[in-house]
Amino acid sequence: MPGQAPARSTDRHAAAAHLVNMIDTGLRPTIPAPGDTHTPGTKPGSQAERDIMTPTYRHLVPDLRLSLANLVRASEAMARIAVLGWVPLEGYPGADQPWLMQCRLCGWKGRRFWSHLRGRNGSKLPRPITRHPGCIPVQDMPAMLIILASERLRDCPCEYRHPTTPAAALAVVNRIGTAVETGAAITALRTARAVLEPCPAATARADVLRWAYDRRVKAVAACR
Repeated sequence: MPGQAPARSTDRHAAAAHLVNMIDTGLRPTIPAPGDTHTPGTKPGSQAERDIMTPTYRHLVPDLRLSLANLVRASEAMARIAVLGWVPLEGYPGADQPWLMQCRLCGWKGRRFWSHLRGRNGSKLPRPITRHPGCIPVQDMPAMLIILASERLRDCPCEYRHPTTPAAALAVVNRIGTAVETGAAITALRTARAVLEPCPAATARADVLRWAYDRRVKAVAACR
């Protein structure tokens, strides 16, 4: 169940009894348990890796194998949940793993699944529509999301410039890709700031990063 520690039972009967006990206490598979608040800068990794990442994005490094593809997917997922009124409190864990985040409509913290938030078959309709237990009334959500939408921009206004143009995205993608391929993890993680750090232009950034990534993949395939 989301938010619950994995447990292994001695046999199927013990497993069923454990499930019944959890349900009897009020837990449900569709109701994520509140998650712990994150502490920026506590992302696991070597001391050298932690030292080169700033607190603005250290906790957002995906809890996945370090790869260009995973960083681009993380950028896309974070951009989309921002549109839906969520703030990630930890790195992107993959589509089907519980992801700790905060609801910007009411402040609730808990774990949600990216596979639920992105919708099915490209519909982009989040499931469930009620977001989480205790959120504001469904009828009030559109107005709140419209207010949040006013914060989004097409161009990055940050002091640290995040890529929102094809040329800038290609430069970032190629640098990370080369670093990963050559085993230069420190360089890849340092450059990941451009991909993961919160930015009002996150949607535009995700779009150009996807374009740049696809272009690099095609170029590499053509050279083989």
